[in-house]
Amino acid sequence: MARLGIIGAGHVGEIVAYTAALRGGYKEIVLYDIDEKRLDGVVSDLEDADRFYPHDTTVVAGDIEEVAKSDQIVVCSGRIPENAQRRDEYKNNYQDVTDYIPRVMAAGFKGIFVVVTNPCDAIAYAVWKSSGTDASRVIGSGTALDSERSRTIIAREFGLSADSVDSMMLGEHGDSQFLPYSQVRLHHVPFDRYIEEIERDVDKAKLEETVVYKGHRAFFGKGSTQYGIANTVNDILDAVHYDTKRTLQVSTLHRGEYGLKDVYLSTPCVIGKDGIERVIELDLTDEERKKYAESAEIVRSYIISDR
Repeated sequence: MARLGIIGAGHVGEIVAYTAALRGGYKEIVLYDIDEKRLDGVVSDLEDADRFYPHDTTVVAGDIEEVAKSDQIVVCSGRIPENAQRRDEYKNNYQDVTDYIPRVMAAGFKGIFVVVTNPCDAIAYAVWKSSGTDASRVIGSGTALDSERSRTIIAREFGLSADSVDSMMLGEHGDSQFLPYSQVRLHHVPFDRYIEEIERDVDKAKLEETVVYKGHRAFFGKGSTQYGIANTVNDILDAVHYDTKRTLQVSTLHRGEYGLKDVYLSTPCVIGKDGIERVIELDLTDEERKKYAESAEIVRSYIISDR
């Protein structure tokens, strides 16, 4: 069985580890955090649940060199500034990841990174640049969670099961993400045709806004988001670990898709044992392509050039 490394034992890292243990895919989970007291507490708490995991899973605290021995590493360290501004958050987290990622690589890591640290797209780009590995092996969690939010919200709006809704969010994992209605299907019926058939008026902009700001509700209510992102990250990890070739909306380096290059942004990607194995460019409307390009510029605006 595989070994999972997690950098950052805060609210997200802790629940990512717990969810991974509950899914039973890893023999060992090693966590690293600069806050050694919290790290010890998290590991101790996770150990207490050992008998309830489906398989024997050892949870340990380790340094960067121990984390580097993992098959996959989840990057979820982070410092949120007092002003909660993404640009300042990027500066803090950029400094951190560009310090420890080269150390991870120097210790021999050859696996897949899953990047959660915000701003996710810009930090995934920084992890790619500072690691020197192929971009296919650096996956940003991106709008995978936001896409699940869209399915849940649309399903509730129309009184459907979320399994009957096919929808996604594209672009930045942030306020510039958007809901491409051209791609939405309800019971496999295109969105506009569906609402016409049921004779229902829908405020598309308001529905999209509800999805975009859904994470704010959890963050400002309890100070973090945990459960949705933990399961989202583990879906990505499972796709790699079990080589499922699953398609998820994750952040990846663009090499000409949508006319964009040298930027991490979310679009559907096929994920397997080698990381991102195919980047899918959707047939978007002209308006949606414009939103996509604008979202890319928002991500670029965060990036500190290290070239």
